[in-house]
Amino acid sequence: MKKNRIIQFSLLMAGLILFVFTYYSSDKDEIIKTDKNNIKDEGVQLTEETSNILENVNYIGTNNKGTFFELNAAEAVVKYEDPNISELKDVFVVIRLNDLRTINIRSDKALFNKISNDCEFFGNVKVTEQNNVITSDNLDLFMSKNFITAYNNVKYKGMKGFLIADKVNIDILKNEADIFMFKKNEQVRVKYKN
Repeated sequence: MKKNRIIQFSLLMAGLILFVFTYYSSDKDEIIKTDKNNIKDEGVQLTEETSNILENVNYIGTNNKGTFFELNAAEAVVKYEDPNISELKDVFVVIRLNDLRTINIRSDKALFNKISNDCEFFGNVKVTEQNNVITSDNLDLFMSKNFITAYNNVKYKGMKGFLIADKVNIDILKNEADIFMFKKNEQVRVKYKN
């Protein structure tokens, strides 16, 4: 019994010695007092060598004509040279013009201007509004003007038929489109259903 008490006492003393050396050692980090008024948020500022990479971003806004705009992306890169432009990946946009009209835009990549809400889409661009679908390689959305330009390999499929063209300009508010081919000798291919 006496032997057990000696072992317990030895273990207790060893633990206390380790505790003292661990927490009261002379090699402790120095605690510095700071004035909260002089602290700068260094983590938010971009430098020439760095960019901010954000995941699962969401931008929401309206333009001067009351059009609602929501942009979601899996990733956004904001660079030092131009902090108002975001490089986006896996992009989804919802535009609500009124209670009856909603336009959705998807693409692989995009450039988004945070000031104007204008956006350039690249790669596998798909625009849907009800049963109408437009696909293209590129699309420029000018929220400041309520205007869309789809170009390069534009295909439209909807309830009224389909078309293939090089470029389509769409006035979002008037719901009107101008359709073009880049070369004068080529024609827009259209199949219209009544």
